Amino acid sequence: MDIGIIRERGGRGCDRRVILMPAEVAALTKAGIGVFVESGAGEGIHATDDLYREAGACIVATAAEAICRDMVVKLKALADEEAVHMKPGGIALAMIHQEQSPENAIAVAKAGGVAVAMEAICSEYGERMVDCTDMTGEQGMIFAFNMFEKVPWDCKVLVMGYGRVSTGAITIASKLGAKVKILRRSQYPAIEHFLRGTDILVNGITWPAEKRERREYVVTRPMLRLMNRPAMIVDLSVDYPNPVETSHPTDMREPSYEIDGVVHIGIYGYPALAPYSSSERYSRQLLPIILEIAQKGLDQVGPAIKRAIVDWRDRV
Repeated sequence: MDIGIIRERGGRGCDRRVILMPAEVAALTKAGIGVFVESGAGEGIHATDDLYREAGACIVATAAEAICRDMVVKLKALADEEAVHMKPGGIALAMIHQEQSPENAIAVAKAGGVAVAMEAICSEYGERMVDCTDMTGEQGMIFAFNMFEKVPWDCKVLVMGYGRVSTGAITIASKLGAKVKILRRSQYPAIEHFLRGTDILVNGITWPAEKRERREYVVTRPMLRLMNRPAMIVDLSVDYPNPVETSHPTDMREPSYEIDGVVHIGIYGYPALAPYSSSERYSRQLLPIILEIAQKGLDQVGPAIKRAIVDWRDRV
């Protein structure tokens, strides 16, 4: 199998990550897999074309020359203009998020390809095998404190949720001396009580599709008046609409906006704030997955990968 790696173009050109590092590329080429890397794909994290050549990869001039292989591997989903270059029957291994963004799976299906959703590759215990969710919380909290008008130890931080994303934020906020309150699900009805005097509200809740469709919120716009001034909302979720009525996604070029005197941050892809570390982690996690797909084909892969296959070709 030949695979292609292209430059990340998310965040309006601000995403510096690359999905596979030279070390993992070397392991793939040693296993007899052809790897085609778009020139400059790794330059954002100092992974030069020469390093990929030394790893056995073939450097190609354009993204199209890498996408047209048996499988293309990318962190963010292929855009329409990228997917059109897919080989019929080809595989796109990427973050698909088909529930929130069905257009990602549709773009691959229209090109005659099959998507494998990285975020849906899980162990038998439901643990994600391609995962930087703790880094999402950590980097989100670091970024928020960097922008905020108070030092961390003068801040009251209210965290909604207690999963891995929220735990990352809690860890950083606590280490930096902030006063942290974790809001549990049973306390949502009393949210107005807990918002009073809060400096930073952190949302780390996974919001079910039915609640998004019904536009159900935990924090509504009128509740923002209860927070201190200055105040900030750090949204770590990728579910929109989500529990905070005034939240919507941002990117690294324009990371924040203000509503009713409250600064909102909702960067889609917080691990990109630590591009080298997140690239290295994703690359290590993906190596065995890519090897399994390349050596067995999608028909013979194990249940972890099989559950993540999104074949929508019969829908378009």
